[in-house]
Amino acid sequence: MRRALLDDVHRIVDHLAETLGRSVMLDDPDLALLAGSRHFGDEDPYRVSVVLARGASAEAVEWFRRFDLAGAEGPVHVPGNEALGLRPRLCYPVRCNGVHLGALWLMDDGRPLDGELVRDACVRLGRILAERGHTGGLDEPLVDALLVQLVRGVDPDHVLDLLRAERFVDAGRRHVVAVAHPVAGGRSPLEVVAHRAARADHVLDHRVVAVEEFAVLVAAVRRSSPAPELPEVPSTVGVSDVGEVEDLRELFVQAALAAFAGHHLSSGGVTRWGDLGPLTAFLRAATGPVRTPTLARFEELLDGDRAGTASATVAAYLRHAGDTTATAAELVVHRTTLRYRLEQVEARTGLDLSDGRDRAAVQLVLLARDVRVSGLAPFL
Repeated sequence: MRRALLDDVHRIVDHLAETLGRSVMLDDPDLALLAGSRHFGDEDPYRVSVVLARGASAEAVEWFRRFDLAGAEGPVHVPGNEALGLRPRLCYPVRCNGVHLGALWLMDDGRPLDGELVRDACVRLGRILAERGHTGGLDEPLVDALLVQLVRGVDPDHVLDLLRAERFVDAGRRHVVAVAHPVAGGRSPLEVVAHRAARADHVLDHRVVAVEEFAVLVAAVRRSSPAPELPEVPSTVGVSDVGEVEDLRELFVQAALAAFAGHHLSSGGVTRWGDLGPLTAFLRAATGPVRTPTLARFEELLDGDRAGTASATVAAYLRHAGDTTATAAELVVHRTTLRYRLEQVEARTGLDLSDGRDRAAVQLVLLARDVRVSGLAPFL
């Protein structure tokens, strides 16, 4: 039903533009683009930028707000603004039962205009937009599916258009934050995180979706707002930088790598990508191919270690900073057995596990393997 209503909106806008012989655009009350006709040679730099970004810039929104478009009873003449690349245009309010639902824009080039035709189009558009608003608001299953597609990199341009049509994306006023953590079964703690974060004034929308073996919280925040503060939870959660929705795949990678850093290199909890500093470069390097012979041999050793004894031993040894007593206690083995296992690893790889540089490199290899096993590798 929502698809059909949006198709009707586009048909009215296109028909009006063809009849008048001039460009027509329809915005929602927040000046996010809902539909636009083809150009008729009357486009200006601002119109081109709006079509490309699917929304007005913050500066343009501030300019248009000066003219009380929402309260106007008839068409409003908006003068040009050279700084915004904007030529004069006319704005017709779109309403239904007195409720402001949008704005219809036409370039004002001084030619006569059939105002009755435009007002009739506004009435029909108002009825459609009102009906669209009564269909239940955000189509949550559709938005969830589209966000998953966007993270996977499937037809991103088309997916973004559909997300804009659902009004989850508004390039004029909000950025997107992606949060991810590995799922180990059971209810995702991100549901709790999302519920609490959504109370913040600058969080506009949020969805929690499953991508491969991850739970992902996508939160839309007001432009220029920071990432929302997240409550501590008894599991590992990674938080990306604040970025554009077009970069959602990259934000997902940041959040997932932050979660791994929190799990493997600290005590867990909420880890922000922006707080990891130089470690982000190491995490990127860890997910790339192994280039040194010793580390390549270590990878081969781990590949042939079906029981996982070698990886568990080395990981515990690194976790306890080379303390053999604590490592043996964790693994429930004698220290002689532990030393034998470590000597076998060194003999077969050429590594020196008492050398801090080798230990740091091995830590990154183990981290990279955990990333690949988790299902993140296809996104890198």
